[in-house]
Amino acid sequence: MKTDLDIAVLIMAAGASKRMDGIKQLMPWKDSNFLLETIKTVQNTNVNSLHVVLGSNAEFITNQCRLKEKNIDVIINSNWENGLGDSIANGVKVLLKQRPTLDGILICLADQPLLSFKYLNSLMVEYVKHPSNIIATNYGKKVGVPALFPKLLFEELCTLKGDFGAKEILNNKNNAIIPLDAADQIVDVDTNLEYQNLINRTNNTLNT
Repeated sequence: MKTDLDIAVLIMAAGASKRMDGIKQLMPWKDSNFLLETIKTVQNTNVNSLHVVLGSNAEFITNQCRLKEKNIDVIINSNWENGLGDSIANGVKVLLKQRPTLDGILICLADQPLLSFKYLNSLMVEYVKHPSNIIATNYGKKVGVPALFPKLLFEELCTLKGDFGAKEILNNKNNAIIPLDAADQIVDVDTNLEYQNLINRTNNTLNT
């Protein structure tokens, strides 16, 4: 489903993955790694453009993934140590300078490898129906990313700080939020054990 709304995706991949051995963005997954598979997933959606926010190991990740050769727009946050919120704010500011007429920004993480392009498309389909609302992912008692933010919240996204990402906006009961269910596609990988569990789960699925 194509839409007249101009929607961009920010893939957040700026963190240092301190709880894992190695660089999380480059952990082997499918045919390549977490970051490249996330990029591939987004490229299969109906989104107008995608942008990757890097910080820790930015140059190494860019080179390893050959992002320049692939014409992937990279936004580097030199203050990535200030947390995910700061990286989101930085990414949104740069994005709006490039494309001030954007209608919506879909924020994704590079460490949710089970998400499908169909689910991301469903967020956009819902946004077309409700372009003043946040379309977020249902985590049970809370909502989170991937989440699609409307134009009226761009300014607030630009003021985010700390390591809580967009939680401040997503937890604000004054904001109109529509939660969508991603079912078993939501898996965050922050530790070596979680990564190994993911690999085992995937292998078990393939063998059944």
